[in-house]
Amino acid sequence: MKRDFTHENLEDFLKQSADGLRMKAPDKVWQNLSKKLNKRRRRFAFGLSAILLLTSAAGYYITTNLTPHAVAVNEPNSLPKANQKFQHQPSVNVESIETNTAKVVPMQPRVQHSAPGAGYFEKGGKVIALNPDKKLLQAEQQVGKDFNDLVSQNDFAPTVVDDYVDEGFSTTTGETKQPMRIATGVLPYTIESVVNSYKPKSKHFETQVYFAPTISYRKLTENKSYLRGVNQSAVPAGYPALQSSVNSYVTHKPAIGFEAGFAAKYRLSNSVKIRTGLQFNVNRYDVKAFSSPWSVATIALNNGSGIDSLHTLSTYSNLSGYKSDWLQNLSFQLSAPVGVEYLLKGTDKVRFGFAATVQPTYILGDRAYLITTDYKRYTEVPWLIRRWNVNTAFETFVTLQGAKTKWQVGPQVRYQLLSSFISQYPVKENLFDFGLKVGISLNK
Repeated sequence: MKRDFTHENLEDFLKQSADGLRMKAPDKVWQNLSKKLNKRRRRFAFGLSAILLLTSAAGYYITTNLTPHAVAVNEPNSLPKANQKFQHQPSVNVESIETNTAKVVPMQPRVQHSAPGAGYFEKGGKVIALNPDKKLLQAEQQVGKDFNDLVSQNDFAPTVVDDYVDEGFSTTTGETKQPMRIATGVLPYTIESVVNSYKPKSKHFETQVYFAPTISYRKLTENKSYLRGVNQSAVPAGYPALQSSVNSYVTHKPAIGFEAGFAAKYRLSNSVKIRTGLQFNVNRYDVKAFSSPWSVATIALNNGSGIDSLHTLSTYSNLSGYKSDWLQNLSFQLSAPVGVEYLLKGTDKVRFGFAATVQPTYILGDRAYLITTDYKRYTEVPWLIRRWNVNTAFETFVTLQGAKTKWQVGPQVRYQLLSSFISQYPVKENLFDFGLKVGISLNK
């Protein structure tokens, strides 16, 4: 009896068994699959050919229809060289010369001869017959002579401009007008003159970018509205925040922040401007504390009908601990200042002034350590921070006018009107900054 499970025959046995289980697809399946693949290839080739055809047609249309006169104007041999006199050409009518800017405009011929012995001149859309050809020839010769004399005297290179004023000469009286003249004082238009005519002429608007390093302070007071809503007889003895001043229990010191922003100003008069813009502030100060073991920190909140205690865990003590430390209260603020600016009398280069603004403010982010109601610990409770606030600012400055820039430098003070904390918290905190504001504007 044959044994298929010996070590020698096991590999062959598995191979034969797998070959018997293999499924082969019918020929129809392979044919249908080949048709679908070829169909996709044909679609791709057709789409690519259509795109190339449309691109070629669009390029041909642009080159033939959108710039029909560019070659004729920019041919290098079509313009005369500098310091080269013009030769007399009977068919050239010089219609406009700009002597102040050293530009000469040779124009296309306006004189046509329809038959021997008779000539025609086009002016204002009308065709005027010229009586004798002799007078016309004399006029053309005089134009060429005066033109060559003027070129030799001024020694300049003619320049092609974009447009010209049609000034012909009348032959109704048998005399020619002055051939070399600027028509009614109107100079030919150039590309630069047309573009400059559309530039805004208003000087009422002004933009400014400014920056100010600041020193941030805080002012702590008791929340009087909080105290009025609390029955003092029901206050526990361990809540000194409801009975004594907070400033005698805390130690804070100022820290450095900054202010940066963009301002848009509108001039109402020579001395008064209104301003608005967008401003970013970083305010911070340091709080002295001590590192200590974990302990419960309690904050008493006024819920409108009584005291509601909030309990958290804290490792920072306000009174004592095994190591002293400085905690940093930090806030990122975005505001939209709106105010007025007044300039005092001065010179064209130097003027003094002052400005005041009101700044609706949103707190983008913060890190604040709040003191507990018993004044013993500091803890972090982010939802007790007020997100919307209002600041005011007052500044004096000196304006220095330069050739291309205008500088505005002066001291500034910024004060926060509402408390940094919600009204249910027993302590009010008002922030204020002192800084040196430097602004720069580009002259138009």
